[in-house]
Amino acid sequence: MKNYLHLLGVAALLSCIPLHASAEDKELALTLRSRAEVDGTYQIFAKTQVWPAKKTAVIVCDMWDAHHCLNAVRREEEMVPRMNEVLEKLRGDGVFVIHAPSSCMDAYKDHAARKRAQEAPKAKTLPVDIDKWCRHIPAEEKGKYPIDQTDGGEDDDAAEHEAWHAKLTAMGRNPKSPWKSQHAGLKIHDQDAISDSGIEIWNLLEERGIQNVILLGVHTNMCVLGRPFGLRQMAKNGKNVVLMRDMTDTMYNPKKSPFVSHFEGTKLIIEHIEKFVCPSITSDQVIGGKEFRFKGND
Repeated sequence: MKNYLHLLGVAALLSCIPLHASAEDKELALTLRSRAEVDGTYQIFAKTQVWPAKKTAVIVCDMWDAHHCLNAVRREEEMVPRMNEVLEKLRGDGVFVIHAPSSCMDAYKDHAARKRAQEAPKAKTLPVDIDKWCRHIPAEEKGKYPIDQTDGGEDDDAAEHEAWHAKLTAMGRNPKSPWKSQHAGLKIHDQDAISDSGIEIWNLLEERGIQNVILLGVHTNMCVLGRPFGLRQMAKNGKNVVLMRDMTDTMYNPKKSPFVSHFEGTKLIIEHIEKFVCPSITSDQVIGGKEFRFKGND
């Protein structure tokens, strides 16, 4: 009888000891790259931070199913498989995934992930203008915006662009804003959230006590920076936010200042962000291997 009771006691003790780390216990070891002015020039600085997965969110910005710029579509198609792999890994580790395909909420009106965003309790405090675009923050006044995007940034061949818009029209889509949903190659799980609202997304973050935010998607110089849930809003309102710099693109036309390649234009925007908005990380820090690079950007 004593042996039996002893075995029961041991079993009870063992039942209290975790055999492996749960998703809630997992952490992300990230190397954050930023730039700071030293003796009149900007230098790169890197520091490692360990983020608890359950206190971290990743926001997928405007990875639409179509775009008015054909080259933008091509680059997005290149990114999608890698991005989905990143999201699956982060989700599996316990990171909260928020899909934010702006102006596409009707496509998800009955999805559990959309309802989660709509039903999140209102945060005790909402930042001023969290429901609005943010076109600059005070820190950016220290430098000069690096590219001219006044033409909208389209870099298509003229004939291809015309043919693409004709195809979109034939599909019944507005060529100027043809998106209707997020790209199908990015899986949305029921435990995720779907929203394009700065208020809803802030509510979701506050409900979960999330302080760390990763932004990825397109386009960095426009939506990723400026949306109500974008880098500027997250940075100015106190979130520990980073850009995943190899999982993004820009709307930049090399025919505009500073007259560099498209990929060099993206690099200049990333440098601007690292100087004045927030640090950046890369996808290989999550899934291993090497940083993602677009074809032609060798």
